[in-house]
Amino acid sequence: MSVAMAGSLHATTNDGWVGVRTQAAMTHAVAPTPAATTAAAGGSWTLSMHGSPKVDAATVSPLEASKPMHVALSLNLRNVNELETFLHAVNDPASAQFHRFLTPAQFKARYAPTDAQVQQVMAHLSQSGFSNVRVSPNNMLVEADGNANTVNAAFRTTMRTFKYGGKQRIANDSAVQVPGALGGIVDSVLGLQNLNVPHTMHHIKGPVSANHVGIQATGTQTSHSPKDFPAIYDVGSTPTASNTKVGIITWGDLTQTITDLKTFTTNAGMSTVNTQVVKTGTSAYADDPNGDGEWNLDSQTITGTSGGVNTLIFYTAPNCDANDSCLTDAAITAAYNRAVTDNVAKVINVSLGEDESAANSSGTQAADDKIFAQAVAQGQTFSIASGDAGVYQWSSDPTEGAPGYVTNSAGTVEISLSHYSVSEPASSPNVVAVGGTTLSTSGTTWAGETVWNEGLAAVDSTNGDNNKRLWATGGGVSLFESAPAWQTTALGSSVTMRQVPDLAFDAAQSTGANIYIQGTAYQIGGTSLASPIFVGIWARILSANNNTLGLPTQNMYAHFPTDASPLHDVTSGNNGYNGYGYAAKAGYDNSTGWGSLDIAKFNSYVTQYWGGGGGGTTGGTPTANFSFVTSGLTATFTDSSTDSGGSISSYAWTFGDGGTSTSASPSHTYAAAGTYNVTETVTDGTSAKTSSKTSSVTVSGGSTPSQIIVNPGFETGAATPWSMSSGTLCSNSTCSGETAHGGTWFAWLDGYGSTHTDTVSQKVAIPSGKTSAKLTFYLHVDTAETSTTTAYDKLSVQVLNSSGTVLKTLATYSNLNAASGYSQASFDLSAYIGQTVTLKFTGSEDSSLQTSFVLDDVNLTVQ
Repeated sequence: MSVAMAGSLHATTNDGWVGVRTQAAMTHAVAPTPAATTAAAGGSWTLSMHGSPKVDAATVSPLEASKPMHVALSLNLRNVNELETFLHAVNDPASAQFHRFLTPAQFKARYAPTDAQVQQVMAHLSQSGFSNVRVSPNNMLVEADGNANTVNAAFRTTMRTFKYGGKQRIANDSAVQVPGALGGIVDSVLGLQNLNVPHTMHHIKGPVSANHVGIQATGTQTSHSPKDFPAIYDVGSTPTASNTKVGIITWGDLTQTITDLKTFTTNAGMSTVNTQVVKTGTSAYADDPNGDGEWNLDSQTITGTSGGVNTLIFYTAPNCDANDSCLTDAAITAAYNRAVTDNVAKVINVSLGEDESAANSSGTQAADDKIFAQAVAQGQTFSIASGDAGVYQWSSDPTEGAPGYVTNSAGTVEISLSHYSVSEPASSPNVVAVGGTTLSTSGTTWAGETVWNEGLAAVDSTNGDNNKRLWATGGGVSLFESAPAWQTTALGSSVTMRQVPDLAFDAAQSTGANIYIQGTAYQIGGTSLASPIFVGIWARILSANNNTLGLPTQNMYAHFPTDASPLHDVTSGNNGYNGYGYAAKAGYDNSTGWGSLDIAKFNSYVTQYWGGGGGGTTGGTPTANFSFVTSGLTATFTDSSTDSGGSISSYAWTFGDGGTSTSASPSHTYAAAGTYNVTETVTDGTSAKTSSKTSSVTVSGGSTPSQIIVNPGFETGAATPWSMSSGTLCSNSTCSGETAHGGTWFAWLDGYGSTHTDTVSQKVAIPSGKTSAKLTFYLHVDTAETSTTTAYDKLSVQVLNSSGTVLKTLATYSNLNAASGYSQASFDLSAYIGQTVTLKFTGSEDSSLQTSFVLDDVNLTVQ
């Protein structure tokens, strides 16, 4: 398995900003000024793609400042070496960790970015003017909405717009930078270009004639109903996938796709499939007619091959309109991540891909790899189509942008035929990459397969694009992904980079599937057919093994070299043009991998070599244990529980005073001195067995003054346990213009110069038996208001009860209190001893001229 990737990142500038993985999507021979209206002066623009295509300089201009943009920041994982070890062990039958998959909560606790790191990133985005800043459940993606102006400021680049490949495009013209404090946190910034976005992998031949649907010639190459694939690939007695939930990554509105799926199941005599649509973004969803063909091919093929699944879940990204005008790599990566954080679908189909070099340059490849690594850790399988452009995924048609461009309309070769590339995300070692074959059958009996390669065809003759592209199965060697150990062991020590594909199934247009689109049957091929065939097969085998098998590649490569009994080895054909490309041969090759599968034999094979076993089947027996220390009325607990033969999935604490927690190692502040019985209960994630431990904990207030605000100076770098408006938490390095009173962190309320309200609050229990309670804080007020008599912008300091009712307004500050530095304020809260109250700071600005209320070192001292 692989998590970390090679790449140039984190180069430091003179003022402390650093680079991330995301490189310039276009470059200029002579750097223009951002204010330039065109790039006509000073040279031409070059796109950061293979072949370095040029763009008409007269069409390039700065993207309109107010143009809406959506970004996704991919954050670095922690403990990467430990994760690499775990990913291998969890799929190794000889390991004690075999099939002891993690829950999303466990993965987050062990490997994900911390909450404090996420808060730093969110603060930078908010201070840069982004809105709707939100973090994914696994802390791996931070998404935000802004415009070209906010992007330019937040990442020190300039967004450009231009015409290329028949479409209006956007791209960043320089490598992305972030403040130095975020350099070890932010790995890449997605959503800054739409030049290279994952595209569909299907090839439509046309409507199937009425007398051809379902009819197959004996011993020939012909189309098939998806319901025929189980028989063709010898399903035998392998059960249907009725116990398995399957995901499909899509974009846009899925109404037509689900309607057509019902048409297919009705005509095929199958039960209606349970479907669920999960929208993974906040922008608009529209029907994409081209996408309909893809999603219909995916869903109908999976249903037919699997014999029916428990639920088909469509994880769909927003596309805004039928032309997919807002579709970017950020939206697709977020869809992958949602399927993983949900952890419901056990196998997920992705019939999408883009040139690997482009994905690497934008940072998409590294972002996707981390998400797929979590899937492996959780026992999920992503199946990815290897591509339909043979070895020329990198070559883009200059008229319409289609991959696999080889000759112009006159037949003149326009590319280097010896220059090869593979498709991302199929190149990830954390997925199953599925290539394509041309299938021969005798009725519904498998008769043979060769490498799928249809040669050259016009890109789009209907619309006048007669340039020629290659239609053939993707496959080759990754330029960026190291070969996982299991691939090198199987294929030889000379293999150092990821080899693609792993398997291959029917993909030829001539032998493709008959798929319903808007009620009409079309004959469709492509590796977008091959991948769903494998998904349907793997879903059956997962159902037969209680959905506990995880990613199969490590064990396939461990056994296929010495026992090829479940394989249809493909030994004829190649995936290039005019003698170029990778040729099929006995055993593994880069055109069809190990070949296709005999379903019944593979089901028995899995059981023989690696099925069942591990914590994923029976789970383990946990033993609860913890230690603690006290300071005044606060007790801090450290969990040390173990789980023999499994892994702990949840924690439950009771503190003896009515308080509870589900954290692994919580802290708890008591309202009064005394001795309390504290109980921790832990639960195994698979067996559901529990274990509890109870200890007596004694806390005392004493007569020594004690400070009871938690995180009083915000120095943990996280909001918790404060409740704070987005963008309020700041540090000296992430927010410019204001600094902390002490340490490096502080709370910055308002300061926007527009109508705005920020709040900072914390609930606190003031212990009984005390004689005094004193609140102090430091406040700096900075303003652009000029009035010396009118309070336009205000900050109130209030005490609220548990119902949210204001008990007292302690003070109100305004722009009239502006000063050059911090001032300390002090208030007597002795009247609230023995009560649980909320201390709340509320800042409100009017429509113009900013006022900033900067808060730090909030203390509540009791004695």
